[in-house]
Amino acid sequence: MFDNLPNVRMTTLSNGIRVATQKIAGMQSAAVGIRIDSSTRHEDAESGGASHFIEHLLFKGTPTRTADRIMEEFDALGARVNAYTSQEEVFYYAVSRAAAVPATLAILADMFVHSNLPPTEVEKERGVVLQEIAMNYDNPGRFVYNRFHQGFWKAHPLGSPILGTAESIGAISRDRLMSHKLSHYLAHATIVSAAGNLEHDRIVDLTERLLGGLPTGRLPVTVPEPGWSPATADHLHYQRQMEQTQFYMGYPLPPAGNEHRHTLAVFNQILGSGMSSRLFREVRERRSLAYSVYSQMASYSDTAGLLIYAGTSADRAQEAIDVSHGEVLRFCRERVSHETLEAAKEQIRSKRLMALDECETQVRRISNTTSLLGAPEPIATSLQAIAAVTAEDIQSVAQELFENVVPRVESVGPGDGPGLPR
Repeated sequence: MFDNLPNVRMTTLSNGIRVATQKIAGMQSAAVGIRIDSSTRHEDAESGGASHFIEHLLFKGTPTRTADRIMEEFDALGARVNAYTSQEEVFYYAVSRAAAVPATLAILADMFVHSNLPPTEVEKERGVVLQEIAMNYDNPGRFVYNRFHQGFWKAHPLGSPILGTAESIGAISRDRLMSHKLSHYLAHATIVSAAGNLEHDRIVDLTERLLGGLPTGRLPVTVPEPGWSPATADHLHYQRQMEQTQFYMGYPLPPAGNEHRHTLAVFNQILGSGMSSRLFREVRERRSLAYSVYSQMASYSDTAGLLIYAGTSADRAQEAIDVSHGEVLRFCRERVSHETLEAAKEQIRSKRLMALDECETQVRRISNTTSLLGAPEPIATSLQAIAAVTAEDIQSVAQELFENVVPRVESVGPGDGPGLPR
């Protein structure tokens, strides 16, 4: 059934860099990315927000390329370049014609290895990051997500804010930023991924030449204190004059790569992904409690969480929380129907197959699975695992993970706010 899907290959260079590719013949485009498995969770107290700040600064110049020249070269190639920072990674990538991949990788590698964080650019970009922090504070959805994340993973290295704080960004020096980069951008923590109409061996050769000089060494291990667990069964409300109350509620999950991950993918599809999901139908369609409601899984190397979001009126926020929690517990009480199960599988299958036409999505997927699973996961492998999920599997996992669990709730909006689900 999945015999004709593209496969993936991985080569580990002598210095520890992993190179993972997925060849998709016939495509005009390709994407290439460089991931560093060091980010917010690896920052010390004096370097809060350094990983994200450095992400901005890698575009600001190297000894051979100014900031303007970097963007001009990408534009001359017709390439689209971007980057992002999460709690466990920073990812730099470019999408271009397949023939331009060697040139785009050369620019990315120059940024990654040789960026010199020009002092004048550090000061200019400091102001940009401070504005980004302010923007996230002013956006209620981003604000409550960030606060929820910090509360749910309180006392865990993942609980630090990705952007840092106005105080930490205002105080951090260029020397500290450069020191952080040199001590964390290490070969064994680097993954080069590529997807599209390209050859694996060619990407390996380019990586060896362009990134072979990365320093070796090991990142500091960052783990929570013994006995740590997510901060559940608690609620916080941030009072703000606005029309809605927006909230996140969360339940602990096992880490990325766990044995239940494919069952949980189907569970999440049924619970809160799409317009036929139970949350959408019950919270929005039947009760008119919210315009936007959904669930998502936040998965990391050593922990994870199921998150539910909704925006509703202040006087009905508690009802929305109660109903959402009830939908989670419903999986514990009853098995999903055959029709519901097969529809959810088809939605996942269709999204993943259609995403094969999107090189950017594929290069990120390859990078993520290489990091979290130890090797890139072929599309066929994940689809076969999804196809094997049963209604009994979903109920069993729900009972194991959610029965008798009181989630964490954090909200922002007028008044005193909602409490825990009743």
